[in-house]
Amino acid sequence: MSYDGLNMWNNWSKSRKGKPVYDKWLDEYEDVLKENKENVIVDLGAGIGANTLYLMERGYRVLSCDYAIEALMNIHDYIKDSYIQHLDMRSPFPFDDQSLSVMIADISLHYFDDSTTLRIMKEIKRVLKEDGVLLARVSRYDDMSYHGKQIEENYYDMGSYAQRYFTVHDIKKYFGIIGSISYQETTMVRDEPFYSYPKYLYQIKVKKG
Repeated sequence: MSYDGLNMWNNWSKSRKGKPVYDKWLDEYEDVLKENKENVIVDLGAGIGANTLYLMERGYRVLSCDYAIEALMNIHDYIKDSYIQHLDMRSPFPFDDQSLSVMIADISLHYFDDSTTLRIMKEIKRVLKEDGVLLARVSRYDDMSYHGKQIEENYYDMGSYAQRYFTVHDIKKYFGIIGSISYQETTMVRDEPFYSYPKYLYQIKVKKG
């Protein structure tokens, strides 16, 4: 089991239709973002567009990629001048080698089994330029939403989807494929019903090299 059905993700996106709500975790990486003001930032697994909206309100150029068509349509409908692209992370990315300077993957890289996660990290490394940066957040091992039957180590059947809960070992194992890692424990609450409860995450910066 992985990522799971398109219908589920489309229905999830429909249930949250409207102008996205973001938190300001990317404030911490203002230096990285400003250095890439003229480059396209890829929002990988953009969902309904929270980070896309954050970036575009601050004048950045963003390509929003997601598996769910309904998520992409929400971005199109509610974020002016947005650019969207359908992308299934289980497949090779539609980007040239060393073509991107910054990628963002916020709460989108923890839905895959071990072999798929390894392939995704290799794809991210392939498309990032030398010294390119990935900014990411993933669910932490002690996240409150944790439940379900274990499929493999730290990866669980949640009913309608599967999810990985990361340990420090997992961060080093997977993100270390890309390059040098810095990470911290963090808690996210957004002012919207779906994320109104605290979500325990690891916040990660990876520099290719």
